[in-house]
Amino acid sequence: MKHVKRLILGLVGIFALGLLVACGAKSDNGTYVYKPSKTELKKILEEQGLSGSQLESIGDLINFEVSIKIKDSKGTLNIAGEVAGQKIERSYVVKINQKEKTITSTDGRGEKITYKIDGDYLTVDLSKLSSSNQGDLIILKNAKLKRTK
Repeated sequence: MKHVKRLILGLVGIFALGLLVACGAKSDNGTYVYKPSKTELKKILEEQGLSGSQLESIGDLINFEVSIKIKDSKGTLNIAGEVAGQKIERSYVVKINQKEKTITSTDGRGEKITYKIDGDYLTVDLSKLSSSNQGDLIILKNAKLKRTK
């Protein structure tokens, strides 16, 4: 009976350890994508100062997608768009600090962008950036980048 109790205790210990490992801290690694709807894109362009007539003439001719790929301390920010048939693609290699939840340029210049992950969604906080850098990243102001599988 004593050996059976030890065996059961050992199995319970292994099970508990398995639960701790499975429920432990998860990394932010993955690819997060934001592809705004036409309505969201029109709202963003309106905030940028485009008038109603300008929005009507180009609003349906624009497609846009932002993705952030995180792999440990390295990341890639991709911006792809199409305006009236003209494709635009930009890619930036960035440093990721998963502990502090920040994104910075690889050369250390520029400002830190703070991010937050809630479930499968990544959002960025632009409030601490200078106004000149906020303008460049306004598309991410209210964006929820969804983790892809």
